[in-house]
Amino acid sequence: MAFFRQFPKTGYDFESNGVITKIIDIFRTVRTDSVFLDDMSTYQYFQVRNGERPDVVSNILYGTPEYYWTFFVINEHLKTGLSGWPMGTTEFEDYIRLEYSGTVIDTEPNVFKSPDGTLVRYDNSLAGRFKIGEIITGNSSLATGILKEKNVPMSQLILGSVSGNFKGSFNPETGERETEVITGATSGSNVVTSLAYKHRDAPHHYEDPNGLEMYNSRFINERLTIAGIQSNAAGFSLTPVSYYEYELQLNEERGNIRIVRPNVIYQFAQVFGKLINE
Repeated sequence: MAFFRQFPKTGYDFESNGVITKIIDIFRTVRTDSVFLDDMSTYQYFQVRNGERPDVVSNILYGTPEYYWTFFVINEHLKTGLSGWPMGTTEFEDYIRLEYSGTVIDTEPNVFKSPDGTLVRYDNSLAGRFKIGEIITGNSSLATGILKEKNVPMSQLILGSVSGNFKGSFNPETGERETEVITGATSGSNVVTSLAYKHRDAPHHYEDPNGLEMYNSRFINERLTIAGIQSNAAGFSLTPVSYYEYELQLNEERGNIRIVRPNVIYQFAQVFGKLINE
């Protein structure tokens, strides 16, 4: 059963000349969750495996590829179509190379706190500083890159078209750090580097032992977290989650889809076809 064959047709005047053409009304929707899937026995969950297309999953579950459309009807994250479908390993790696090909400069936020842990001052915020599209230069390394994006909460500058290597490293065994001042050619803004990463390896956020996500560097003492991921002021450990790990987790979550149980798939398709035409 092809998905759009179930939809009713509607008239549309393409040329505004009074000639009406019948077309499929693809904008017709049905709230299947409230009409049909409120019964828990109707659906279950299925983990899409590496590289399996919707028609392949349909064939595995129902013995035919023609029920692929049901996945997009009953899963909220698939309402946008194939863009929400989990990527296979090769596709995912290609996506990472394309989207995260640049360099991230993790800047030193200079967090100052009182003895009781209260935030006193937060210097070197990136808010209102540096301009998207300008050239960023390392004053001692002479490395350059074009500013693509600012992640202000995480105190990160995201660069593309990078030439050379920006200075930004930390040796947890010796406690030695290598940093430099970087400057924006247009804005004249400058800041001290903390760490330089490949974009994919930079921290997207931090998590505490309970899995609570932390995105705001004002509450992350970088001089401590980059060494042993230990924040004395906060009193608990923080674990960095890279952009790669974050995207991988999202992709795995997209692969856990809700499906109509095979024993009721035919009835579901019949009910959907009836409702879509009301």
